[in-house]
Amino acid sequence: MFRDDNIRYFDEPGPQNTDALIEAVKRRIKRSGIEYVVMASESGNTALKVAGALRGSKVKVVCVTAYAGLRFSWPEGGKWPSITGETRKKLEDLGVKIVEETLYIFKGVTFDARFLGRAAPSWAIHEFLSRTMGYGFKTALEIAMMAAEAGAVPIDKEVIAIAGTGWLGGGADCAIVVKPSPVPKTTDMEKGLEVREIIAIPRIKFNEKLIKEIKKAKETV
Repeated sequence: MFRDDNIRYFDEPGPQNTDALIEAVKRRIKRSGIEYVVMASESGNTALKVAGALRGSKVKVVCVTAYAGLRFSWPEGGKWPSITGETRKKLEDLGVKIVEETLYIFKGVTFDARFLGRAAPSWAIHEFLSRTMGYGFKTALEIAMMAAEAGAVPIDKEVIAIAGTGWLGGGADCAIVVKPSPVPKTTDMEKGLEVREIIAIPRIKFNEKLIKEIKKAKETV
């Protein structure tokens, strides 16, 4: 058995794709009846946009955002919670679950990276997924795991995970259908993390602007 399906390909990554991505997600939900949408949103603004678009449906929206330890480690002194004020109130009024106490899984903020640097397994996974599939794809996988860790989504049902390329200013440019898994079960043959479908994704993963932003950030470290 097989099924041909539509994937929305964006020419480049970035927040300019957000509205078109939400449209593709709504179309996918209508056809499948998926009950959970997990999304990455540090300020809460993109989560608010997604939740507003899904208002009136039976879909439960989960917003995964920055945890306290990450915010406090910023040189300029980050504040936590990262989602506050009117934005937080609007999200809560829409029934959005905010996950803000779960540690990131990939890259340099993990425990192994503190000791091993770029040789850490979590960093290698981050770089491999980000370069081959894009930052949005990498982050979508990560937040699906984080939401499962927090108990915010079921691990026996498919969910839609949405994320974007933060280097380019937020928004959303990737959406995938995932069977979530908590970290200890990630590679388990029966209960492991699994990408079931791609709904939308950029064709070009690293455009000129993204490369410039990353190089500039590395120069200031």
